[in-house]
Amino acid sequence: MREKVDKTIGKIIPDSVVKFNAVYNNLKTENEENWSNAVHSCRKILKDLADSIYPPTDDIEKEVDGKLKKIELGEERYINRILEFIDNKSDSESFKSVVGSQLRFIGDRLISILEASHKGSHTTIVSKEEANRVVVYTYLLIGDILSLVDIKI
Repeated sequence: MREKVDKTIGKIIPDSVVKFNAVYNNLKTENEENWSNAVHSCRKILKDLADSIYPPTDDIEKEVDGKLKKIELGEERYINRILEFIDNKSDSESFKSVVGSQLRFIGDRLISILEASHKGSHTTIVSKEEANRVVVYTYLLIGDILSLVDIKI
């Protein structure tokens, strides 16, 4: 699986190959700042993915649970854009549900970590274990999402 995901990442979001290498190098250290940088890089990688598979566009209105809802798809709404890509590409409701919930979970974690870092706190915003967890989840999630991209490896 890793070989296929790595090759697909290389074709779809080539800049993220370098970012993932930096992430892995950051996780090998015992430096707390490097662990935080690894987590921040995961957000950037997800944004790169969104920019590649569903570039920023105008907001749309869509029926969700029987109600018309505005879906923001601008530059910083990369999670929404990835979710919209999944919704458009997957015929499987269970795939949409599982991958969508994973994406929201990772997105929420990344946002809370980023918000903590922006408060100027000098305390550790992430443990090495948490950083590893976010990186692994992000990698697996990207693998699932890229399985929906039509590309020959």
